[in-house]
Amino acid sequence: MILINNKTKYDVIVIGAGPSGVSSAINCAKRGLKVLIVDSNHEAGGQIYRAPPKTYKSIPKNKLEENEIQKKMSIELKNYQIETAYNHTVWQVSPGFKVNAFNDFSTIQWETKSLIIATGTYEKIIPFEGWTIPGVIGLAACTVMLKSHHFIPSKKIILAGNGPLLILVAYYISKFGGKVDAIVDTCSKLDWIRSTLSLITNQKNFNDGIKWIFKIFLNRIPVHSNCKIEKAVEVDGGIKVKILNLKTGEYKNIFSETIAIGHGLTPSTDITRLLRAEHIYDEHKGGWIAKVDRFLRSSVNGVYLAGDGAGISGALAASDKGLLASTALLYDKKIISKKEFDTNTRKIKKKLDKYEVFAKAISKLNSIPKKLIENIHEDTIICRCEDITKKEILSAVDQGAKDINQIKSWTRLGMGPCQGRTCQYTASKIIAEYLNCEIENLGYLTGRSPIRPVPIDRVLGDFDYEKITKVEAAPL
Repeated sequence: MILINNKTKYDVIVIGAGPSGVSSAINCAKRGLKVLIVDSNHEAGGQIYRAPPKTYKSIPKNKLEENEIQKKMSIELKNYQIETAYNHTVWQVSPGFKVNAFNDFSTIQWETKSLIIATGTYEKIIPFEGWTIPGVIGLAACTVMLKSHHFIPSKKIILAGNGPLLILVAYYISKFGGKVDAIVDTCSKLDWIRSTLSLITNQKNFNDGIKWIFKIFLNRIPVHSNCKIEKAVEVDGGIKVKILNLKTGEYKNIFSETIAIGHGLTPSTDITRLLRAEHIYDEHKGGWIAKVDRFLRSSVNGVYLAGDGAGISGALAASDKGLLASTALLYDKKIISKKEFDTNTRKIKKKLDKYEVFAKAISKLNSIPKKLIENIHEDTIICRCEDITKKEILSAVDQGAKDINQIKSWTRLGMGPCQGRTCQYTASKIIAEYLNCEIENLGYLTGRSPIRPVPIDRVLGDFDYEKITKVEAAPL
């Protein structure tokens, strides 16, 4: 591992060490640029290929393909002498660009003229009554436990939401000895069949999907299609889950120990909003995304987007998106010729166009049924950080708040530690449904610093009380 040195200026800083960030960094380093890659995790890999904790003395017996890919990514960064700042959380990026981060001990600031943002996505969860009780976790959080720690959250679990992540998590839980009590899928079986032709365009993922589905049938896991979780209640020994069939209106109760739920992913726009880049709304790409050109340049000169942060296309496309963004950067810095730029980007875009067919199919499976929003109870908490309910949001709308930032000012929605990452999507959907308008009309939460909570002890530093400059009292 190449650790950061005392230098603070770099030719390129890449924020995010997932597949897109790594491919971007390597492409720039190959051309002799001084590159720093920053990530809050302790190794490269991102969420998809997250590394096991360093405290693990040996590889668990259930070795996964993702763990092997992660190892290769870390080795490549080392081979190309790319400086890494792992365990560093970026909390501010200012124009120019200055990147502020903190680790377990202190804060640090780096400078660069070119910035590649490869911060990926975070999961969407549409709230329901009881979604904040102990034992309810996100599907994406569940994948972290499974892939990184090789650990199942409980012996018995209900998986709910939509999209391929449901069958992936079911596969891993079964592989690691857990029991899936049920899969509660908002999609219908017909939705999956319709997507098959598009999904087959990505042969590897399609083959993986067939393997996952076969495991589900082999373990006789009940699949409740066209259904959603209506309510979850703590009971002795676990959770009582009430599910609703969206087509028939019938209810059913299931008992389990844990619920893992997710309704797709949404791009991370913390940094691009902070830099006041232009954004557009694209439901099929996950929601609000930074506006980019064909080569992933943002509206802010010197800022490039890589991976799913530029719109969700999947893990396999992420690496090529990193290549595309970094190739544009190399051309803009006059490091490669127009001929080389055209040749390289033509090849990359041809591959990305194939991935896009697959991405559109996944997007349809991850779409949010209108009833999912309509059926949210008035007393259901939407913003977990500030305990803001649907009723409070709609009350603010009735009093005159007409965009998401007004809602934030009047209710404190989005002011907590997550800065709206969990609640903005659902709140916007609720308001748009209530006002019968488009989400674009509501805008998006203005980027504010810090984008992550900064521990006070990292900022203060070491000092002696006697050396503090004492300011005399101001005259009356």
